Amino acid sequence: MNILHAGNMANLAYVIARQLRKDGINSELLMQENPPKGSDPLLFDPTLNGYPDWFHFYNTEKRTWKKDVVKKMQDKKYELIHAYVEMPIFALLSRRPYVAHIQGSDFRELAFSKSARGFLLRRAYKKAKAILFFQPDHLELFPKLNLKLGIFLPPPWNTSFFKPEGKVSNHNAGKLVVFHPANLEWRLKGNDILIRGFAQYVKDNPDSTLIIVDRGIDSQRTRQLINSLEIEEKVQFIKGPLNATQLLHYYNIADVVADQFILGSLGSISWEVFSCEKPLLASINETQYKKLYGEPPPVVNASSSQKISENLNYLTDKKTRSEIGRKSRNWIIKYHDPHLFSQKIQIIYNTIINGDDLTEVEDRLRKTTSSQ
Repeated sequence: MNILHAGNMANLAYVIARQLRKDGINSELLMQENPPKGSDPLLFDPTLNGYPDWFHFYNTEKRTWKKDVVKKMQDKKYELIHAYVEMPIFALLSRRPYVAHIQGSDFRELAFSKSARGFLLRRAYKKAKAILFFQPDHLELFPKLNLKLGIFLPPPWNTSFFKPEGKVSNHNAGKLVVFHPANLEWRLKGNDILIRGFAQYVKDNPDSTLIIVDRGIDSQRTRQLINSLEIEEKVQFIKGPLNATQLLHYYNIADVVADQFILGSLGSISWEVFSCEKPLLASINETQYKKLYGEPPPVVNASSSQKISENLNYLTDKKTRSEIGRKSRNWIIKYHDPHLFSQKIQIIYNTIINGDDLTEVEDRLRKTTSSQ
């Protein structure tokens, strides 16, 4: 079996291709040359000394880059294209069999837009052999796009790098440290909701610090809000984005990690936090998670500033934080096990390549889960 993984937003394709190669599935990665920092495997994986020979690149500064992508997909050595985010559009044009893997706003927003890209993406979804998703809030969007229900597939997650560490150097010792690594984009992340909630909490708990990774379109607005709330002395900014080693350090010195308070779904930040055995403060739709996973993750759930303040008070207890952290690591190991993912994706790939009926694949995936 030979699979081409196309696109690498937030390094998801790299993580999947790397795991599949470990488990004997020949996978190659097609990604952007000079990628954004958040989508560069070299910054994500400290074990990489350079790009391996199974990486292929397209250069968006070349006028022919779109043709180059399609041409690469048309290579007959690939039995299937695994296309991420907007790459299903190119897979559609290649006329090769492909699966579409949705990640976030590509499905929530772009696919619903009236733009040419939105039109092509909707068409690509309809022609895909399967649509894979892992964000629970995507579940209710499929019928709105007149699409058959996608296949829920939690991504593989290696907990051997992101993990609890022993004593780490921390000049904030003695304070409750809240770490906020999410992109500063209020519309999607609700960073302002967190800051207002922290401001309420810190009035009665002055020995507290909020550490914010300074990145995103609302960086200046965030600073202005902090100044207006007069909590500048309680907030630290660190220049972002951070690489994996830096993130590991800050997760481990934090008492609580705050993610997003709008979308109701979790992503890589949350999985990293769970792996480090830290309590996560975020907004999730527990009903959707229970429907897809069987149980919701042990997130300290909040979507308002008042609730954030209340939950921070709840998390001042060290034993409470430790118990939530322990449950969090157990949850990520149980549901995002890399080898379990490989078994599931092989079922999907083989079903497509063999031309079998996909209607039975969900039942086979459930049996795979229950056998673990």
